[in-house]
Amino acid sequence: MDLVLQLFTGSCINPAKLDINAIKRRLIKILENNKITSILIGWNKDADLSEITQLIKDNGAEVHLWLPVFSELGELADFSPLIGHDRKKLEIDFDMGNGETFEFYCPKSALKKVIDIYEKYYDNEVYDGVFLDKIRYPSFIGGESTLYRCFCDVCGSDNDLPDSGKFLELDSVNPLGIVGYEDLRYRLDSRFKKLFDYKCDVIYHSLEKLCAYFRGRGLKIGLDLFAPFMSYFVGQDYYKLLRLCDYVKPMLYSVTNAPAGIPFEIDMYAGMFDDSPENAQKRKKLLMDSVGFSDNFIGNEIAGINKAIKSTSPHTKLYAGIELNYIEHIAPVTEKYIMASMAKISQADGVVASWDLNTIPDSHIDCLLDAL
Repeated sequence: MDLVLQLFTGSCINPAKLDINAIKRRLIKILENNKITSILIGWNKDADLSEITQLIKDNGAEVHLWLPVFSELGELADFSPLIGHDRKKLEIDFDMGNGETFEFYCPKSALKKVIDIYEKYYDNEVYDGVFLDKIRYPSFIGGESTLYRCFCDVCGSDNDLPDSGKFLELDSVNPLGIVGYEDLRYRLDSRFKKLFDYKCDVIYHSLEKLCAYFRGRGLKIGLDLFAPFMSYFVGQDYYKLLRLCDYVKPMLYSVTNAPAGIPFEIDMYAGMFDDSPENAQKRKKLLMDSVGFSDNFIGNEIAGINKAIKSTSPHTKLYAGIELNYIEHIAPVTEKYIMASMAKISQADGVVASWDLNTIPDSHIDCLLDAL
């Protein structure tokens, strides 16, 4: 199984406190026990990581730039924000404590500025590839507004797509009209299927152009995606996006209480409508029942991705992302959890040790190495 590491260096302009010597010791320990395929590094523009990248390169591994796309880059340029169905800027209120803003931009108008930022701040021959993060619309943390598309001037208006207040008109317990989930796709009410298909098309076509640009620079491409059962709602269609990349990292974060965390996103979906707690619990149960949530769920998601890869992009690698960091109240990861997660992703091509080598406890690294 391939091993991919992640190293978070801070936001664009606010560097993380990196202990370079400690990171090197961890890398050496890992290399003594296992081959490293690559390390994903980002996204502070000024971090001096020459010692780290040289160590990685000397041991035959690749260095990929970890680059957010439709979020986080607002410190370096003025982006057009996502506009909600109330015609106001869509605000996301969540603090990871690491400088991430979770401010999202209109994916139709961001492309040129993303490329300009890359060329000005990140274009470096040390990188063998790019790992594209935040390639989506916001998730349910923003409430009902995040279900809709962007309503900025570039996106215009489309009366054929559902607008404000339409979801609960269908069913307060099953507002999306979900009738099934199979092969990473939902069967749901046709009105809302059209909306989510539209969002997936916008993300795909924007990324298609961006990936063509990076291909032209001779770079490999990796994509950071939500777990499949949530990806469709944020504009990520695995069957389309797999065609664009060399590897995909589904974020299979089963204990993370933050965006992309499976339990977190389920709770945000259930509670995003301003109605009764009883209805929220019913929505949660219906969603989990619809996708077949069980002890085998992660394995089933892996199987679904492998099926999609086989039919659409056989060259693409599946690198399952599991959290190794321990963050109190956000990621209560244990050694037992790591061992169980590694067993569940056994049919993946590799694992991405998420999401920050600088702060992963040494005992969790030991546990990962034991499981490989």
